[in-house]
Amino acid sequence: MDLGIESEALALAAPYILGFIGFMYALLIAFTVIRWKKSQDAIRNLWTRTLVSTPLLLLLFGSLEFGSPTWGFMVGIFALGAHREYCIAIEMEDRGLRMVSLIVLLALILIAMNPNLSEIDALAWAGPQGAGLLGASLFAGALGIWAVPIVQDRAENVTRDVGQAFIGFILIWFFIHGIFLMHLGAIGVGACIFAIVNVSMNDSFALIFGRIFGKHPFRPVLSPKKTWEGVFGGVTMSAIAGYVAQPLFPTLAAIETAALGAVLAIIGTMGDLMLSALKRDLGLKDWSAMLPGHGGILDRVDSFILVAPTLYWVLLLLGV
Repeated sequence: MDLGIESEALALAAPYILGFIGFMYALLIAFTVIRWKKSQDAIRNLWTRTLVSTPLLLLLFGSLEFGSPTWGFMVGIFALGAHREYCIAIEMEDRGLRMVSLIVLLALILIAMNPNLSEIDALAWAGPQGAGLLGASLFAGALGIWAVPIVQDRAENVTRDVGQAFIGFILIWFFIHGIFLMHLGAIGVGACIFAIVNVSMNDSFALIFGRIFGKHPFRPVLSPKKTWEGVFGGVTMSAIAGYVAQPLFPTLAAIETAALGAVLAIIGTMGDLMLSALKRDLGLKDWSAMLPGHGGILDRVDSFILVAPTLYWVLLLLGV
């Protein structure tokens, strides 16, 4: 199928992505016809989720065609929006803590949007994949956050405020790894696609398997609706998707990309539960109401927050 796509990895994945979206709509239509009388509210919510997520998914994939600037811009918008959402949710009143995190994260995003980091002489120390930048930004963010109460000469609520600020910073720092996937050389676009597909497959099929077969609660305190059956379905389908996606990583065998898909699905589930734990502690149902059917940005990207850095460091360490 010739879609006029210049990126080899995106052209390879596009038919499968469109097929997956078509399959999900067909499944949703069938579910609507069969269960409409018994599950009208659930069906409405599923349609809302799908109609909101589909254009976002296509927009993300489309941005990959134009390289790091557009991909970085898309991920960066989500990252900064997620940080703002977090600060509002926890009612962070200290502007200094918010601004330090925002400045470091924004600088990291803008640098990562450069198509070729190796061409910037001043950043030669960071390496062509930008690993040094990630480490330096983590140090700068942590140091800057701790510096705020020192500059303010205050001790009241420092443990709470600094702890909350650092949690928000590290969540978005994890998320920004998604931009740096593009800097993994020839497999950069493929790595971004692999991450998005993995999260989409895990989230979608965990929901489907949970709805159809779910009987045994997985973590009832953190996520009451999540079941062992749903988790198993999401991990299994992510492994299958990883197997099919082997051409994205030519130096790895299909069984290795399948294992990678399964591991990322488990890590993604941890990301989901990690954000759920924070919400439960804060007494929140959703991080916001920005995305109908999903909640907030953090509700939508919770899995990606851990999948992106895990994939980045695994591929970097393997030298793929």
